[in-house]
Amino acid sequence: MKTKKNAKLEVKVDVAKIFLSPPSSMVERVMLVVFLTLSFIAFFGPLSFSAMPPFEAVLTAAMPALSTSWGLIVLYRAMFRKMDYCKK
Repeated sequence: MKTKKNAKLEVKVDVAKIFLSPPSSMVERVMLVVFLTLSFIAFFGPLSFSAMPPFEAVLTAAMPALSTSWGLIVLYRAMFRKMDYCKK
């Protein structure tokens, strides 16, 4: 006989909502800005010493910085805030 202790709750997560919704809390906004700044500095550092024009170097460093920082926010949501993104 199964008890309620062993029962598992099955939840469907709305993956599109995790990826596409903007940062809703102040913690997410601060994390996004900090990750974006740190990753931009990391990607722009080597490009600043190249013969590349400054505007092109900024764009080249901004694309991976944006994708990396947004990926970390999505990972944070999927690991720690899963109940906020459940399908109704």
